[in-house]
Amino acid sequence: MINYRSDRKGKKCVIWTRVSTKYQEENGGSLDYQKTLCEKYAKREGLTIADVGENHGYFGGSHESAKTPGKMIKQMISIVKKDVSIRYVLVSEFDRFSRSNGQAITILEDLRSLGVIAKSAKTGFDTSTKEGFLMVRNTLNMAEWDNDNRADKFYTGRQHCYECGAYTGVLPCGYYREGKSLNSICYLNEDGHLIGLAFRLKIRGYSNGEILEALSSRGFNITKQSLNHYFNNPFYAGKIRSTLLEGGMVDGKIEKAVSWEDWLEVQRIMSSRSGKYKQKKKKEQFPLTHHVTCADCGTRFTAYSVKSKGKDYYKCNKIGCKNNVSATEMHCKYKQLLYAYDIPMSLLLQYECIIRDMFTQHTQESESQVTLLKKRLTEVDNDLKTCYMKFATDKLDAEAYGIASAELKRKKADIEAELEKYSLDLSNLDNKINLVLVTCSKLGSLWENGDLETKKRIQDLIFPDGILWDRTIRNYRTKNRNAFFDLLDRFSISYGNKKETPSYEDVSLCAG
Repeated sequence: MINYRSDRKGKKCVIWTRVSTKYQEENGGSLDYQKTLCEKYAKREGLTIADVGENHGYFGGSHESAKTPGKMIKQMISIVKKDVSIRYVLVSEFDRFSRSNGQAITILEDLRSLGVIAKSAKTGFDTSTKEGFLMVRNTLNMAEWDNDNRADKFYTGRQHCYECGAYTGVLPCGYYREGKSLNSICYLNEDGHLIGLAFRLKIRGYSNGEILEALSSRGFNITKQSLNHYFNNPFYAGKIRSTLLEGGMVDGKIEKAVSWEDWLEVQRIMSSRSGKYKQKKKKEQFPLTHHVTCADCGTRFTAYSVKSKGKDYYKCNKIGCKNNVSATEMHCKYKQLLYAYDIPMSLLLQYECIIRDMFTQHTQESESQVTLLKKRLTEVDNDLKTCYMKFATDKLDAEAYGIASAELKRKKADIEAELEKYSLDLSNLDNKINLVLVTCSKLGSLWENGDLETKKRIQDLIFPDGILWDRTIRNYRTKNRNAFFDLLDRFSISYGNKKETPSYEDVSLCAG
């Protein structure tokens, strides 16, 4: 240890204050508190604060690093070194220099080498003697232990929450949290549901640019970089990923925007040999990419071309499955499948009756739901007004008002989003019925002659969850069809068995 030099005389001092985090500043360790404590000690001990530096003898500040010497501590030492009339540096407690034991000792020894005594206004300890320096070392050791212990408790507590599926960290876009600590549950907000839509569009083969346009049209504007970040985050599949976890990932108490299987599918779509995302150009000759799934292993088909043979193929991407099919064969059989759904011209009148009944029923259900939602919206608006009046008349404090109003506004936004889904304009009902009839009367030819976008829209319309390819029968197996086309199928079977045009009563029976 450096011996203390006693060539500095007098009663001049400077004051050092520091908080390393906003939390310290807000919980009793503010700069003003430290400054006041040091000023009282100086007055009691008859010390004069030297008028040096920009702040006239006061050094330090908010969020100065706790572990490495920042510009402020270096500035103070530089000024003290030049002005030999300064004999003391006052500090509320010695850990205000640094919570790192070694760093604080280095600073204190630098001051001792200049003949400057560091004094703690809170304890009265100083560095003028070997005994005093020993007490200072012990104080700093305890401060460092306390810091490490609190950090360990924090990380241990967070690790326990994560292991139990409760996420307590910063939430990604699209989520809000209810409850605290182990009772924490994360729910999707409006943006979260739109991020879920982005995952579904990606699986259907949409490009990132098209996905961004779809999100923007719904009021959610993000960058391509943000979209890729969301796609790579397993949180949206209900998983907590952290270095605090053994194995790195657990199932969380998180509302899922996408299933785990679909999240993995998006990773496969985005992956390349380098492991980084590579935007692939959409190819007109492969409309069934990611729409068809292997019936054996459940993996979605991708496509490739063999230039030497001039042929295109679809294949299952799972290693070892080896389910490769000629694109010509798959397209031909898909086209045949769609032609089977075409409505015969002789049945258009009967189907018009069915479709009109379906639209009418849907309209009645929608109007009933809209009435209920509007009633709920009025109730939430009234609750918001009541909440504000209580706050305005001091019956509710600011914190409680903030929490309550934020929750009510969230509920209001959710209801308004639901109302928007039912904002279907039914004034042109006849035009819509005609459009459905025209489309359904020539599905096969529309798909065969349409561009890539038209084909994908027809595919998603009839088979929203995709379709299976069974290599044992070398043909398609449907998963979940649009309910309307189930009706067409049943009606076609009924018509084929009777060998005559069914009556309206027959159509209604099939619809039931």
